[in-house]
Amino acid sequence: MRGVARTALVVFAGLLAGAGLARPAHAQDVSARDRQSAGEAYDRGTAAYLAEDFEGAASWFETAYRLAPAAAALVQATRAHQRAGNEQRAATLALRLQALYPDDRTARTTAQRALAAARRFLRVDVTCDGECAIEVGGAIMGHTSFFLDPGAEHRVTAEFETGRVTQTAAGAAGETVSLAFEAPAPVAREPEPEPDEPRDRAAPEPPAAEPQRGGGGVPLAVTVTALVVTAGLGGVLIWSGLDALDGVGAYEANPTAEGLADGRSREERTNWLIAGTAVAAAATFVLMLFTDWGGGEPDAAVTLDLGPHHAILGARGRF
Repeated sequence: MRGVARTALVVFAGLLAGAGLARPAHAQDVSARDRQSAGEAYDRGTAAYLAEDFEGAASWFETAYRLAPAAAALVQATRAHQRAGNEQRAATLALRLQALYPDDRTARTTAQRALAAARRFLRVDVTCDGECAIEVGGAIMGHTSFFLDPGAEHRVTAEFETGRVTQTAAGAAGETVSLAFEAPAPVAREPEPEPDEPRDRAAPEPPAAEPQRGGGGVPLAVTVTALVVTAGLGGVLIWSGLDALDGVGAYEANPTAEGLADGRSREERTNWLIAGTAVAAAATFVLMLFTDWGGGEPDAAVTLDLGPHHAILGARGRF
């Protein structure tokens, strides 16, 4: 007998699929891909129903209905919820069957059977003064009438394009609560300020930027002074080297102890000048890297006095 019943159910489900899913409500709004996906979901629901997995069957049938609304899918979802013991959900779907398919005999019969057990729940009827979506406990209600558990307060939210409005529904088993929602007024936007002047009028040219007076680096005068001092030391070094060479010739013409001491003194002086000039050149190079080249004109001067037996290097200025 169970096998015969299952076979009859398969045949009935196929007839429902052919009559309902082939002509869904608002078919012009359902794409061919959604209709194909709805058919696949319906087939999975049928297989789950035959395997007595009524929870899974109800989920697949509701998925098929969401993809392509049709009486057959909603009828099977209601029956699956009844077999699974979800009488509250079955009764809620039955209200949708009554409202959307009043001329379908199978839908009317299925709805009446599911509503017979609905006296144990609280019925809520919602009306909105515009298009709205109803949410209860985080779940979206697919219809404006539904059943909730009695003896508890439920937050019912209606969402409009202009905002959300929430009310509380509470009552005893078998009672009906009616909630009316009005869309909130749209938030007024502040008008954009009108321009004081015509847009096509040429904007005044910005004032010319003042020339920069320096960037805070090493003053230019210091670097210039260092360059001059380095050059002066180079000149003294050349003079000292030539003087040392002259001492060599004088010593060879008259090789005395005094001539040897004088030659060594000149050579030592030249060596010191070489070292000093190298240090000055290195320091000048470092100063050049950090010089504020946009600064004012330097106010510095270097003096160099060379004689047969002396060399005097001096610097003066303000920086």
